[in-house]
Amino acid sequence: MSGLTVSGSIFLTRIDISTNCSLTPRGAVVFFASITLASLAVAGIFVWRGFWPVLPFTGLELFALGVALGLSMRRGGYQEEITVFDDRIVIEKKGHRRYERRELPRLWARVEMVPSPRRNHPSRLMLVSHGAACEVGTSLTEHDRRGLRRRLAQLVGRTGEAPATESAGGTRRQ
Repeated sequence: MSGLTVSGSIFLTRIDISTNCSLTPRGAVVFFASITLASLAVAGIFVWRGFWPVLPFTGLELFALGVALGLSMRRGGYQEEITVFDDRIVIEKKGHRRYERRELPRLWARVEMVPSPRRNHPSRLMLVSHGAACEVGTSLTEHDRRGLRRRLAQLVGRTGEAPATESAGGTRRQ
């Protein structure tokens, strides 16, 4: 796809980032239903033997599990798309009822890895241009975030210097 012309700009590459969520919504319902049935069966035995205070705690546990599962499923739909053109970088973030789009001029953009002030916390990967900054790769591991930084640094180049890119004909230009 390298070298395609899109609205006057040459498309170079697109990087898609999404969370690693292997649990489908149907799978989440099956999981929650099976845990609910097992918990209520055990609680029912205790209630039958006269230990009725077990039931509210079982309900509380199931409520907490449902909330955690719901939050996990919601986070699983998060996506980032970084599209690099010859003249600009477009960053799109899509999540639960949220959409954000930022455009940065490629010639003046730079890639920054900001270390966390707290020990054992992940660093932040930023695309910065003219005082505007956009964090990318928030759902990646530290190792993958560093790999993304290297790839973006190759694509973006240094501030004021666009790296050589390949056009559709395979020739290199500045």
